[in-house]
Amino acid sequence: MSAKLEKEASYQASQRYAVWRQMFVRVPPIPAGVDLAGKTVLVTGSNIGLGLECARQFLKLGASLLIMAVRSLERGHTAASGLRSEFPSAKIEVWPLDLTSFRSVEAFAARCESELDHLHVAVLNAGMGKEKFERVKEGKRREMTIQVNYLATALLALLLLPKMKTSASTLESPPATTSPSRLTIISSDASLNVKLEDPGNSGILDSIDRPESFVAYPQYSITKLLITMFTAKLAETVDPQEVIVNCANPAATKGTGFLRDVESVMVKLMFRLLFQIIGRELVDAARIYVHSSLVLDKESHGAFTDWLIRPWPLMMYTDLGRKLGDKLWEETLEELRFATASEALKNIKQ
Repeated sequence: MSAKLEKEASYQASQRYAVWRQMFVRVPPIPAGVDLAGKTVLVTGSNIGLGLECARQFLKLGASLLIMAVRSLERGHTAASGLRSEFPSAKIEVWPLDLTSFRSVEAFAARCESELDHLHVAVLNAGMGKEKFERVKEGKRREMTIQVNYLATALLALLLLPKMKTSASTLESPPATTSPSRLTIISSDASLNVKLEDPGNSGILDSIDRPESFVAYPQYSITKLLITMFTAKLAETVDPQEVIVNCANPAATKGTGFLRDVESVMVKLMFRLLFQIIGRELVDAARIYVHSSLVLDKESHGAFTDWLIRPWPLMMYTDLGRKLGDKLWEETLEELRFATASEALKNIKQ
């Protein structure tokens, strides 16, 4: 697991390693025998890019029911129509999920609880990178990137886990050999070298929720560090015999929706050139999602992964990082208290 890989963390967080891995290391195929027959799978942000390709690969593996969680139902149904043409016997449903709204997250999770018999695999892929500071319109009105990439994703993970926990015993028979459900949350290698300052008596979220200090890519990177820290703490509360929880890192990838919220032509050109040179093909990067959520076993619980278990971001190995990880966990549960996140956590621990 990532906690034991501190000695490798500095090198694997270096640009040299990142370029070498991107250009000379191939993502391995999914092993023969991996089969999703009888399984229900969920992918957020699955109408475009990596989410859509991940959904396609789950269908190739025989998923019995695919839930496409999307912000735009129109675009979701268009994407689903393409998948149905490719997989005419597949059962695919498109459900609305807007991560800028906690109410939408709660409604989505409640629907999963009431309408799904089981939820065996969930990939929380939806995210964004905003070029300009913008606040959501509810709750504490957090900055958009903090809300979508961190708080709403953390809330969705907490609210889905009770259903996923009860689904574990349905995966295989006999019950004595049950397999865990799988929850994979998408992080990024942008988080690997992020350094957080100690906010003292202030909250961590408050300290990064300031328009005067907002810079687009660093803010995106910080939110990906936060979700990785949260996942590691969440895994401490979840039995990997019931649900394996990990982070997956697709790294630089061609043909994604990563730049859809960027207005600057210069920034778009810069990233597109970079991705063209070192970016993975979409099909390969999405296979990392599938590999992390289906192939990696209990040793990946709480880990930062691609097709292997990788070191956490450097910050997480420091004394300050551990202190801030604990603080972030408590702060997050407090901020999400309105949404029965604490109650969901109690159900997970039982």
